[in-house]
Amino acid sequence: MSNQWLIAIGINQYQHFQPLNYAQADAQGLWNLLVSRGSFLPDRCLLLTDTSPFIEGLSTYPSGENLKQWLDHLCQQTIKQDDLVWLFFSGYGVKWEGQDYLMPIDGNPADVSATGISIREIYEKLKNSKAGTVLLLLDMNHHQEYQDGATVVGNQTVELAREMEIPTVLSSQPGQFSYEVGELQHGLFAAALLEGLRSGAGSTLASLKRYLSERIPELSQNHSRPLQEPTIVVNPPGKSHQVILPEQPAFVGSSNGDWNSTTTQSIGSGVAVTSGVATSSQEENPFQTALRNQQETASTTSSVNNGQSRPVNAAEDDDENDGGLWQKILLWGGGLLLLLLLLLTTFGRNLLFPAGEQAESPVGGQAERSAGKPTGKGTASSLTALNKAKVLLRSNQSNSYVAAIKQASQIQPGDAEYREAQAAIERWSRNILDIAQGRANVGNYRGAIVAASVVPQDPQPVFADAERLIRQWTPLAKKQQANQALLSTAKGLIRPGSASSYNQAIRIAQKIPPGDPGYTQAQVLINQWSQTIFNLARQRASQGNFALAVQAANLVPANTPAYKQARVAIVLWQKQVK
Repeated sequence: MSNQWLIAIGINQYQHFQPLNYAQADAQGLWNLLVSRGSFLPDRCLLLTDTSPFIEGLSTYPSGENLKQWLDHLCQQTIKQDDLVWLFFSGYGVKWEGQDYLMPIDGNPADVSATGISIREIYEKLKNSKAGTVLLLLDMNHHQEYQDGATVVGNQTVELAREMEIPTVLSSQPGQFSYEVGELQHGLFAAALLEGLRSGAGSTLASLKRYLSERIPELSQNHSRPLQEPTIVVNPPGKSHQVILPEQPAFVGSSNGDWNSTTTQSIGSGVAVTSGVATSSQEENPFQTALRNQQETASTTSSVNNGQSRPVNAAEDDDENDGGLWQKILLWGGGLLLLLLLLLTTFGRNLLFPAGEQAESPVGGQAERSAGKPTGKGTASSLTALNKAKVLLRSNQSNSYVAAIKQASQIQPGDAEYREAQAAIERWSRNILDIAQGRANVGNYRGAIVAASVVPQDPQPVFADAERLIRQWTPLAKKQQANQALLSTAKGLIRPGSASSYNQAIRIAQKIPPGDPGYTQAQVLINQWSQTIFNLARQRASQGNFALAVQAANLVPANTPAYKQARVAIVLWQKQVK
């Protein structure tokens, strides 16, 4: 089986740049999410931030030297054939002499080429690794004073992504800026990315692209930031359907023991989890192994054969690994064949016998379960129910998760698949709640309540969260409904060509107080209608009706973008009237 690797870099306290607020939280948030959902094992997720802990005595401080050293170790020695690799960076990006650079914590804008990390160098390292799938997620903050003017940060990155055929997501379009938002405690890019991954929108490049392209501009508007749009490069286009976020496995395991949690210890398997990085008392962490292998030679390694020590050369060691690999292939192949036979048997049975006959004539373990006796064995029925549930997840909609949960709930205690089904139900329930939260974040409180209302009562903690959020959103939904009615009334007052009708609409919209649902929408309409009033005034002035122009311009309310222009124009037009 291939491995999944994450390299998450987030830098706040730069030595030569203005500090960032949430870059470290961006990287930590992605690390937490991917590890908690079980798709990425903690001992294959590297976190490099201002305060990230040492790994087996090795520094994770994101200096230029450390970042290059870690990339070399991973790309040259640790990443294996067909592995999946995510590289996430949140920090400063700089363009110097036509080249894009990621800036480490000690990067100096006065000496970019010596202290920065060339984007080309990163692409070449990843391209030359054995990885089967690579995804770059780059949230590059930048300031105009750190650019030489020929091009902007991101243009070369886009070209390299196409040339190297490495899927790449940039937080903004070249020439745009990436923004942080205090209310989100993240950058806009990371907030949208985490939200999308939680809701299941990032299983493929296509689904991730679709989600981020819609969500990031939406967030920038909701939080009153200039437009920010992601740049997503997938070349060739056929890679859009690559799976970049595998489904959570039925069991979680690694070469380092039994990984059930990043916060617990498993004494029986010799696993200890410390500082957010899992290690084993029996085997080394892959990151430590990479360093050790660089310092040792194959001739110094020994193994035991029939109780006697003997030298082992590199070829012999590869043979042993190959043998273990073939054993794994045979084991997994046999398991898949058995699963296929069970599915064929079940589907064939469903075709040959009506549901009523199946209920009257239970087979094997099903008969024992109907008598209240747990079998402890996975049956065709339970396997089919769980697979059917997963098939139902065709879209990132709450009703899709509800259908999947209903299907998985048919698996009874005692089935081998019961624990996996319960874990899936909890995960899907959280996904429904994330969808509800996403709707609330954009001000759709009624839609958020509808989504949260379908969260099942079990598991109880998720249901309790849903109930709490519904209580929180209900008064907001009522305010939203009332404010929408105000805006509808305001819109109904407008008569095209009548400046006074726009002014009346503005007065109605101004009744929505700051902080209320619909306030942002009201402000957008007020600004639009104010500009329309001023445009009508200019139209009258162009026709020589300066008195009417002054009269209309006086209707432009204060604290709108058109107000200052209107006041200047009024002075000029009044002179024409005299």
